[in-house]
Amino acid sequence: MAPLPKRQIITDQAHAAYFLQWMKDRIGDCGEFSTQDCRTIAHVLVHEDRPPEILAVVAFNRWSPYGVEGNIASDGTRRWFTRDFAFTIYDFVFRAAGKTRFNFTVSTANAAAITMHEKLGHVFTARLEDAFGENEDALMYGLTRKQWLAGPWSKPSNHKEK
Repeated sequence: MAPLPKRQIITDQAHAAYFLQWMKDRIGDCGEFSTQDCRTIAHVLVHEDRPPEILAVVAFNRWSPYGVEGNIASDGTRRWFTRDFAFTIYDFVFRAAGKTRFNFTVSTANAAAITMHEKLGHVFTARLEDAFGENEDALMYGLTRKQWLAGPWSKPSNHKEK
């Protein structure tokens, strides 16, 4: 019997180009995903008997003094989403990068992504007409630092309330 794979959250940018290409292969050419503009966080299963398996990549781009946009690509399963992965993503945006707002632009055709953003507590902000081309609208979701701190993802899984 093969040993169970180990989950790893990779924040090191040494593999960013690979992760960005993996992301682009899944979600297409809907954004600028260059290593000069993006930072990545990946959730990976590391197997002893075969190459690592990427579960999800989050790319951060469109930086402003107060906000950043996030793009998410997954392997199509729900294995990628864990409390620690969510905490790592938000902690990077709100604590490490010091942003007050985290934005997401989602195609209106991507029902699974819309559901995911709503379940995560991201707040619908606007409908952007023709954002992904003519007659290809997008929805803007966002989360503020205050909303994050008040929500369930602001503490790592091993955090105990006192």
